[in-house]
Amino acid sequence: MKRSFLLGALLCGSLWATACDVCGIYLGVLPNDRRTSAGLFWRTRLMRGTTLLPNTSPLLVLKHGDHVEDGVPSTEVPMTELVNVLELRADLRVSERFFLLASVPLTNTYRGINGYRMVDAYGLGDPFALLRYQLVNTKCKSDEVRTIHRLMVGAGPKFPLGRNDLRSQGELVSPDIQLGTGSWDALASVEYAVRRGRTGGGLSVLGRYNTANAEGYQLGHGLSITGEVFHRFGTDTLSIAPVLGGYTEFMGYDAVHGEAQTGTGGVTVFGHTGVRVWWKRFALTAFYQPALLNNEGIDITPTRHRVVVGLTCNINNN
Repeated sequence: MKRSFLLGALLCGSLWATACDVCGIYLGVLPNDRRTSAGLFWRTRLMRGTTLLPNTSPLLVLKHGDHVEDGVPSTEVPMTELVNVLELRADLRVSERFFLLASVPLTNTYRGINGYRMVDAYGLGDPFALLRYQLVNTKCKSDEVRTIHRLMVGAGPKFPLGRNDLRSQGELVSPDIQLGTGSWDALASVEYAVRRGRTGGGLSVLGRYNTANAEGYQLGHGLSITGEVFHRFGTDTLSIAPVLGGYTEFMGYDAVHGEAQTGTGGVTVFGHTGVRVWWKRFALTAFYQPALLNNEGIDITPTRHRVVVGLTCNINNN
């Protein structure tokens, strides 16, 4: 198993956030917060760790140090997990202050143990919809305001449409490597961004409340916090903004029929560096997030890094 917002403001502020990749929760970059936009995003998450196999397992090719697990001699072997997501999304400007973000992900999950491919599945992930309300945007008040503030809050559901019945060698694989969670979950967000001249930054919080699926498995509730600073270079037609910041995930214990699974949950801290490029109606984003700290339960495969790339297009000039 494994478990797995970042923030920026430019041209009136832009923001994105992340959480558990399998859960399909990702708030994408907006090149301009007063326009409807559509985009395509790709992200990948690499996890590496070890697992114990009985010494009679055919997956054991090389011998390592022996252990005893539940009275059965076993060997510690390497394990690799990958989550790749290609996501189609639209951020619709419903009114002056309301925005509706809708996302449909296509997901690939992979698990390899001791060099053998155990899971490699493709399919629809869990879509989500997030209705966001803009509480403050000082740019909308006067063109003379030099320091721009933006504050948004949002909430919405995640829909259980992705498969959560994947099996390997006859056994149901762990929920974190499924294509979906099988549960209806609730999202809530708070996003603050500030910019003065060509320099800005911000802080974002994304919370996730998970319910149990049909088998009684409930993923731990999550909280993600991201801080970011940037500086913009270029013109209104073509501009580039290097980004530097950090991103942290807090994860509660999973539960089975209400019983906490103490081997799950924990905290992961990431660095965050990347770039945003604006050209006319288009915005390209690319970010690399190396894991700086993994402090999770023993059932969690440590994350090594995340990569996010996205392309959005403004549809109108509201």
